[in-house]
Formats: sequence, structure tokens, C-alpha cells
Amino acid sequence: MHPEWQRICNQFLLATSYAAGDLEEGWAARYDFSKRPPTYLRYENAEMRIPLGKRELPPSPDLWELMQNRRSKRNFLQDPLSLNELNILLWATQGITADMGDYQLRTTPSAGALYPIETYLLVNNVDGLEKGLYHLDVEEWCLEGLKLEDVSETAYQLTENQELTRRAAVNFVWTAVVDRTKSKYKERAYRYIWWDVGHVAQNLHIAANGLGLGATTIGHWYDKEMNEYLGIDGQNHLSVLMASVGKVEGRDWIHDRRPT
Repeated sequence: MHPEWQRICNQFLLATSYAAGDLEEGWAARYDFSKRPPTYLRYENAEMRIPLGKRELPPSPDLWELMQNRRSKRNFLQDPLSLNELNILLWATQGITADMGDYQLRTTPSAGALYPIETYLLVNNVDGLEKGLYHLDVEEWCLEGLKLEDVSETAYQLTENQELTRRAAVNFVWTAVVDRTKSKYKERAYRYIWWDVGHVAQNLHIAANGLGLGATTIGHWYDKEMNEYLGIDGQNHLSVLMASVGKVEGRDWIHDRRPT
């Protein structure tokens, strides 16, 4: 732990806070969308590219019932997720839903429709996918295989031995390309990035619970080592949140809540 973390956090809050009169009137309206950093990330040298195609949506629970019964569940079974289930989860968190011409809208909101959040997957047990590290190409709607290897121990070690990551069918690792948001919102960008990824994570929980899956958000991982494993620099592009998903028995929450 950094010995001055509290002072640094307080300075961050002060440096990124607004008061009346701090902003030039109409500054946001003058942002030039045509000069924004690229919205989409693609790995041209990926080991494989797997088209996800159109998802098949099963009947869903009533929205209010779903919100009433949503729980974090991590007592994962060894049963695999189907590729369609993974496709639904990815669409619920990052799917494009409208084309506005020079930008697109998605299933989750994003400050200024800038969408800084990228999705990486540590796949342990998904039908039709080799074990490994994947990246979601949102624009082409496909998975890019980056490292085809057993990642269960990698996930376990990078999260300081959290058993659920080793047992999960898939671990989501969300990252942020900071310049996408910073190019418009400057010092406020980091706040917006945390909010953006929160929207993404909440949609994952809602969709996973609707499918009868277990899902749990993870806030504890080794940032430096995770960024290195993903091949990102940790400053302009950094890991910001994780989540584990898998099959559960579907009994009461206390039973499905965590491994015994």
C-alpha cells in the first residue's frame, strides 16, 4: 500500500472537481468527433478470429422479478458455458444497438458515446472455444484469440488466489483506453471511465442472472501483472474491473453464493 494513498486520493478528487464558473460555457459542444481517437481496437495478428454472429435469446424473467432476485453467485459447477450464452453476455455489455453515422450506440451508456472500455476474456470452459486469452472486437463482433493456453492458474494467481477465478467458466477483464475519454473530458475522464465500466458490469450481472448463471464482480487483482499479461501499458490502457461467470446449481442464494 502506498503510504500517502489518502493524500493522493484527496488530491485527485480536488483536481477533478468542478465548481460554478470553472468551465468555459459551451466547451463540450465544441468537441470535434472527427478528431477523436479510434473507437475500436483490433488485433490484426491474433492467433484466430471467431465470429460470434447473431445471438439466440431465450425467454427472460420479468424485469422487476430479476432485479428483486439478483445476487452475486460464485459456487461454480464444472459445466461449460455455451458459446451462445457467452455471446449474450458480451452483447449485453458491449453490443452495438444503433448507428448514428459518425458514432455508434451500445447496450450500455458511455460518457459522450466514447466507449473507452475494452473486453478481454480468460476462458476456462466455454463450448466451442479453446482455453485462453481472448479480446472482443466490438466492431466486427468476433473474438480474437491472443494466447491459446490454460489460463485457470493465471487467473487464480493474478487475483491473489481467489478460487472462483480458477473455477469460473470465463473471467471478464475490462480495460480502459484512456485517451478516448480524455480527449474530450480532460481531467474528468478518469471519473467517467469508472462510471462507464460500472454500467458494463451491472449489465453483465443482469444478463447472467437472467440466464440462470452465476456472476460476481472482482475488484482485487495485481494491476501491474494483469496489464503485462494482457499486453497493455497500464497508463494509457489499463485494467479497471473484473468479473467471473459460470454455471451454478440454481438452488437458494446461500448455496450458490460461494464455494464451500
